[in-house]
Amino acid sequence: MKHTVVDLEAKPVQRVWGGTRIAERLGLQSKDPIGELWLAYDQNRIRSGPLAGKTLVEVLPELGADFIGQAAYSKYGLELPLLVKFLDTAEWLSVQVHPDDAYAHSVEAASGFHGKTEAWYILEGEGEIIYGLREPLERQSLAQAAQDGTLWDWLWREWVTSEQVIPVPAGTIHALGPGLLLYEVQQRSDLTYRLYDYGRPRELHLEKGLDVAKLEPTPLPHLTPLPAHHKEILLACEAFVLERYNLRGRLTLRAPEDSFLLLTLVVGGAEWLEGSLAWGDTLLVGAGEAIELTGQARLLGTFVPSVDWLDWYPNSVRFV
Repeated sequence: MKHTVVDLEAKPVQRVWGGTRIAERLGLQSKDPIGELWLAYDQNRIRSGPLAGKTLVEVLPELGADFIGQAAYSKYGLELPLLVKFLDTAEWLSVQVHPDDAYAHSVEAASGFHGKTEAWYILEGEGEIIYGLREPLERQSLAQAAQDGTLWDWLWREWVTSEQVIPVPAGTIHALGPGLLLYEVQQRSDLTYRLYDYGRPRELHLEKGLDVAKLEPTPLPHLTPLPAHHKEILLACEAFVLERYNLRGRLTLRAPEDSFLLLTLVVGGAEWLEGSLAWGDTLLVGAGEAIELTGQARLLGTFVPSVDWLDWYPNSVRFV
């Protein structure tokens, strides 16, 4: 049996810095704050259809390379190489940095993870983020500042607002501030090196963090959405492309011929062949497959671009 679309079941994740909005939207009772809602990852359970109840990693062999698409399969094999989630921040997250693929595949090879480039789309709220350093620092100076608590003075803070798109390439020192509800797409990786955590009793990872961190200012790229037929292209990099779709009545979306498409509803409501979509519901659409939606909604979609197609995207949406 050929599968064209897989309906994914989200997983709430408690975080010490989490807020209340995710729990409220989903009608969940939780004594601990829910900071994340994992929408698409390899351990997702499938919510409906003939594969219901199985995890995504269990069914990937059945879905096959043609479902994943050659752009993703040729680079990553038979896996879902992206992770998509919502985050709700009531407090500052730790100041951290992620490695690139080269470091992850060599120094962290035993983990099985890739590097971690990510991007944020602010759904609601406004507030500060950390994005790089104020001025260049030597490795030893940064290590000392992290240890004695003065690192905060060296960090560049940026004000962000609703619907802003923020690319976070591997190696960028960063942190999310309070008051934000956002969508995040990232490479499938759990390699996070914590540099500063406001005195919380959690481990720091200074040696590896300093190995991969950019020790000079990294100005935030200001990207301009690119209208393209029924969608807007928000950003593009080697790891993923992020697009936005406005549904007003009826809309047919098609995944690229060479990549799956992860489709997440972020505003409103929609219907598709097998049921309804509400806030946070996410579908995995097979490469080259189409899905017809009806309703009034805004959705975000992400996929792995082919090398050839990446050159097509203009600098207004590109980042490295």
